[in-house]
Amino acid sequence: MTDPTSLGYPLGYHLGISSILWGIFIVFTVVLGLGLFANARKSDLINVKEVLRAKSSFYIGTSTGFLLIQAGVLFPDNFLQFYYLGLFSTMLPATFYFYYWEKYLTVIKRIPTISMGSSCILTSFAIILSLLIPELPLVIWDLMTLAIFSLLSLSFVLYLYLVYLFSKNTKGGHFTTVGAIWLTGITIGLIANFVEHPPGVIIVPKFILLYINPIMYMCSFLLAFLGITKLLSQISSYYAQTQKCAVHRGKIEKGNPIHYCSSCGIVYCEKCFSNVIAKDGCWNCRKGVEFEKETDKIEIKGIDLKKKQQ
Repeated sequence: MTDPTSLGYPLGYHLGISSILWGIFIVFTVVLGLGLFANARKSDLINVKEVLRAKSSFYIGTSTGFLLIQAGVLFPDNFLQFYYLGLFSTMLPATFYFYYWEKYLTVIKRIPTISMGSSCILTSFAIILSLLIPELPLVIWDLMTLAIFSLLSLSFVLYLYLVYLFSKNTKGGHFTTVGAIWLTGITIGLIANFVEHPPGVIIVPKFILLYINPIMYMCSFLLAFLGITKLLSQISSYYAQTQKCAVHRGKIEKGNPIHYCSSCGIVYCEKCFSNVIAKDGCWNCRKGVEFEKETDKIEIKGIDLKKKQQ
């Protein structure tokens, strides 16, 4: 029989008010996830659509993961399976979210995506191991959980840095209030995550773990929701402010020609414009591209891809 307390969970963890609070958090996160998906459908920009959809999947996956983890406490004989399956449900969509974030925005050599993907793979291994050899010493499970959450924390710390860079380079080119809200949400989530999952150790009073932590998670997800929905629409401004080409995402060197879409404001370097955009149209809004089925001809129409000299 697996002892749930070995992973930081006190006995009776999900009884009474604590159970109600976690239930509210799970439903609340699903609602926010559906809200992100609705915002994705409303957007005309492909980049924004994909990032918001990935974020929506992450929110819904997180709610599913927490539901499994909470349910696992009620089935102590299978707690490890519930626990790691819950982590996997959270980390898999998070990996895709980071992938889309880095695909369109600032890249740190894919480290956030690789780190989150690695934690996802390690969690998959833990699920298999918990099914085959559930009676391994608890210290092994604690060390494995520590490794998983170390990779997860690294991903989110780097994500914190990416959000800072993004918010700093939108609109007026300075750090915005919305960016601060977004970063605050992520920071609260990191703190709550650390309090919730210290392998084999309870480092805060039981009251905080039982009642305060679900409220912290709700605040974290709400603030992050407000940040991404209000600031991500400035994705075009980000490219313009940083003078990064939206195709290869590298910086356009000073003095080189810049092509920009008058419809959405995304910028392109000379080479990518000539080889890609002149044929496909704007990668971000797709406006001005008309495919003629009879001749498979592509026309640039209704979009003014202008060229300016710095």
